[in-house]
Amino acid sequence: MVLAVAAIALLADWDQRRESALALEELAAGQATLAASIAQGLNLADPSLAPFKNIEREAERVLLLLPPKSQDFQAREGWQLKDESLRQALAAGRTTLRLDRPEAARFGLPFRTAVAGLASIGGWGVAVLTTARNDRDREQRAAWRLALSTVLAAGLVVAFGGLALRERAKEAEASRSLALEQLAREREQRLERESRAATMVTLASGMAHELGTPLGVIVGRAEQLEARARGDERATHAARTIIDQAEQIGEVMRGFLSFARGTPPQLSSVAPAEVLESALGLVEHRFLEAGVRLATHNAADLPLVRCEPRLLGQALVNVLLNSCDACHRGSSVAFETERRASSVAFIVTDDGEGISAEVAARAVEPFFTTKGNSGGTGLGLAIANEIVKTHRGELEITRNRERGTRVAILIPIVKEADVHG
Repeated sequence: MVLAVAAIALLADWDQRRESALALEELAAGQATLAASIAQGLNLADPSLAPFKNIEREAERVLLLLPPKSQDFQAREGWQLKDESLRQALAAGRTTLRLDRPEAARFGLPFRTAVAGLASIGGWGVAVLTTARNDRDREQRAAWRLALSTVLAAGLVVAFGGLALRERAKEAEASRSLALEQLAREREQRLERESRAATMVTLASGMAHELGTPLGVIVGRAEQLEARARGDERATHAARTIIDQAEQIGEVMRGFLSFARGTPPQLSSVAPAEVLESALGLVEHRFLEAGVRLATHNAADLPLVRCEPRLLGQALVNVLLNSCDACHRGSSVAFETERRASSVAFIVTDDGEGISAEVAARAVEPFFTTKGNSGGTGLGLAIANEIVKTHRGELEITRNRERGTRVAILIPIVKEADVHG
């Protein structure tokens, strides 16, 4: 912006100088006209030059006459003066001439730029000299006005530009401070989540250790009951159910301990139907109690998947229970499988209240829950997501097109190299 002001100032200065030069030319042309008029009125036959001497003298103007073959100019006042520049200009037939300050002073004019009007007739030369002081003073005043205007304009530009830059700097600093505060809050929240997660892992490890003994006692007692109930099919089935469920708890707890310690799960080739049926067996009673209908569909001819069955089953259980909790009595949940490009998708769709994009983005964060004080821990989907990650799969949470929520767990299929390897 300052450069633009400077360019405008230079252009204005150039225009002012051009106008000044034109003014000097006009002044000189006027003197040339006067010189021609004087030359026309001279009686060149009168050696006394009385008519020339009788011309009225004007302030700051000098009238000079150059007789034929003479080297000296004669003034009306009687003094004579040699001046080569005037004589050569007359000899060259010029009508105007610009005089510098020292030369103007030689003719008794102010020490300022002067102009001369020239005319020749019958071998005689006439020169009318006048000062350009008034024009030069106007030019100087205009130059000062231009300089002052330029300085003021540049000052305003710098001032307003400085204010604008200062405001921008303040805005940038404010944005930077807000960004740093946001990063600090996010870091604190992440550290808090990680600390709580670490605490939960420690607690889970301790609980697994402490539960090992009572689970062993439960299994032992159930086996005794099974042995004593021989012949009683109902009692035998109940004892076997207790044993199976206790063993299931033990397997899941051991899987969680390995998972928490960072030990990769022992993957095997499993039919998707087996994982589906196992998960259904663990959640059917919850759906019956909640009055929510559970519809299942397992696609035919699905390839085997690489998974740890109990861990993957637990992930599906967490998703199913989450959908069950999101539904009102009389609602329904669909549990199905389908083939994708390089994976099998276990899909759970409910017709509950649905989920927003913001909640979907945070649904797998540990301890994030929308259930408030109704019993949600915020760990179900977080655990499911971590289990899926250990299987190199994906967990997708989206809003169903009509109503409710759709959760898909994608598990890679068994490759031919895995089968023969």
